[in-house]
Amino acid sequence: MDNEKNHTDVDVQFTAKKDELSLKAKGAGLLLLIALSISGIILLSLKMAEMEKGTVLFVPIMFLLYITYNLIATLDAVLGLTVRYRDD
Repeated sequence: MDNEKNHTDVDVQFTAKKDELSLKAKGAGLLLLIALSISGIILLSLKMAEMEKGTVLFVPIMFLLYITYNLIATLDAVLGLTVRYRDD
């Protein structure tokens, strides 16, 4: 009987939709991924500078550059950033 008094049942339901994340959450996630990619490029470049034959690290650096470029383009598309050039 004592066990039943201390026991509580809780039903939890949630729904997840495709477009539920806010722009702040999407932007923050993309900025975090961009920061990680750039730090990876920097660390690989430092490692390449300290190695005698560092040319083997060009492929991973180029891969990270490609990923960073695509993340910046995705951030631009998600947040709807526009760049205007004015020739004054």
